[in-house]
Amino acid sequence: MTQLGLESIDGAKLDDEWIPGAKTYLGMTISGYPNMFHIYGPQAPTLLSNGPTSVAVQGRWIADAITKIEANGIKYINPKVEAADEWKKHIVELNDRTLFPTTRSTYMGGSIPGKVYEPVCYSGGIPAYVAEIRKALDNSEEGFDMVKR
Repeated sequence: MTQLGLESIDGAKLDDEWIPGAKTYLGMTISGYPNMFHIYGPQAPTLLSNGPTSVAVQGRWIADAITKIEANGIKYINPKVEAADEWKKHIVELNDRTLFPTTRSTYMGGSIPGKVYEPVCYSGGIPAYVAEIRKALDNSEEGFDMVKR
């Protein structure tokens, strides 16, 4: 994602923002990039699950989020910085329950030269991930700034 040349609404470049480490909200959105959804990326189950399963779960969530946006006359949603900070903290806490932090591996970003050593996956499992992202969508005002049309 850092190689796509993405720029936030504040003019920041994602590749610069993520030098100290990736930060998403729910593994599908990034603060400062309203209505930008991504699947099978950092801080989602990705490397630890079957690809089509992750894509199906995330794709359904994104479709439901867009439906909610349209139904409520929302111009855009933008993940709150605090929500992204909490999600990253949650990713680290889940990961710290595993042996992943004990070795330099793909699961810790260790296969990319110069990358920050950090967990890159949600390690709580698909059922827990589904429950968490659904709860976040149901209570979207907690994690997102929502701008009406």
